[in-house]
Amino acid sequence: MAGSRQVLFRVILGSFIGLSGAVSASAQLRAEIVGPGVMRIPIAAAPLAPAGQADAALEAEFSRVLAGDLDISGLFRVIDPASYIEGVPPGPLGPERVNFLNWQTIGARGVLLGRYERSQDELTVEVAFFDVPGHSMLGGRRFRGRSGEIVRMAHRAADAILEFTTGIPGPFDSKLAFVSNRGGHSRDLFTFTLDGKIDRITNDHSVVMAPAWSPDLRSVVFTSFRDGEPELFNADLSSKVENKIASKMGLNIGGAWRPDGSVLAVAREQEGNTDIYTLDFRGQNQQRLTDHWGIDVDPSWSPDGTRLAFCSSRGGTPQVYTMSYPDKKVSRVTFSGNYNCSPVWSPDGRSIAYAGRMGRDFHVFVTPAGGGEARQLTFVGSNEDPTWSPDSRFIAFSREQGKNKKIFLVDVTGRWERQLTTGDGDDTSPSWSRRLD
Repeated sequence: MAGSRQVLFRVILGSFIGLSGAVSASAQLRAEIVGPGVMRIPIAAAPLAPAGQADAALEAEFSRVLAGDLDISGLFRVIDPASYIEGVPPGPLGPERVNFLNWQTIGARGVLLGRYERSQDELTVEVAFFDVPGHSMLGGRRFRGRSGEIVRMAHRAADAILEFTTGIPGPFDSKLAFVSNRGGHSRDLFTFTLDGKIDRITNDHSVVMAPAWSPDLRSVVFTSFRDGEPELFNADLSSKVENKIASKMGLNIGGAWRPDGSVLAVAREQEGNTDIYTLDFRGQNQQRLTDHWGIDVDPSWSPDGTRLAFCSSRGGTPQVYTMSYPDKKVSRVTFSGNYNCSPVWSPDGRSIAYAGRMGRDFHVFVTPAGGGEARQLTFVGSNEDPTWSPDSRFIAFSREQGKNKKIFLVDVTGRWERQLTTGDGDDTSPSWSRRLD
């Protein structure tokens, strides 16, 4: 199994580091060139087979979401099911029951096979992913939940395919929070899942900004002007009840929870200057982290909670800095460009993404967290508010093109882009959750 995964991984790795030469002769998988340096693996995903009573709508929804996720990944191309010679074989989902020649005939280099069973309101989905040239199974998963959770099971199946082929689960079982004026003139909080579902969270007839997920993913903290001045609120995603927080701790803009949930880092304005503070709600305490004449904003925690990235004008122009926590030692990260802001730490801890101004537009850059040469990922439009996917493969951001702003996605190489939100209105300030599991 490990050897087969390495075959798939070599092809996928080539798409990320820009290999232009041929893959090793022992690797029979072929990739499709779909853009400058972008390679996609042709795979098949047979419709789920029922273990009991069939549900055509459930099967179609699983296939739709799965194919959409794999397309978003930029790594795979799902072959048209109309060309499939066979479906899911009877019996256990093992390689001995798979007719690999039939899948190879249609050009598939991988195939996902699965079954589902419904018992009252409970649903079980079992899937297995196979390397067609290697005639082997790369891995399998079993998902259990309520019958209405088929969309989420499809997201988890897509995550599993990426894990089987690269060793790292995908980002699809997650959500993005964002701000939009869709449906009106006010700016409210929404959530988005990668199957395209959008859910409105607030309806305040005001301006919302800077959403950030709580560590338990049950709520989102954001800044709202609904009472006339910027204040921090927390919205419960289940009940959609909003609570004002830190009302006795001054004017706080934006917020970033430390990964352990112990404190919230915010930018606080006081006497005309803005610095970074941490707020401890259990004891209603606050600690000042920066104390400088320059403006310090946009805090973002490292995954282990030992450092903060932030934007500061202390050097004369806005640049990205990091600070160790709690001893407050500051290091400058960006040196090129005269306006770099909105830093966000990657979940794997290795990189920091930020928005940097180039001429009149902003673009998304990535730099090593410890400092080093930055890479530009976007080149058209004006791009701001970067946020990392939970697997550190992708960055979502808002792009201004024409009249409106929309949420886009780019992979860490900058070679694969995808527009995520559509429709009227401005969609800005995306914040990507960790995996829902």
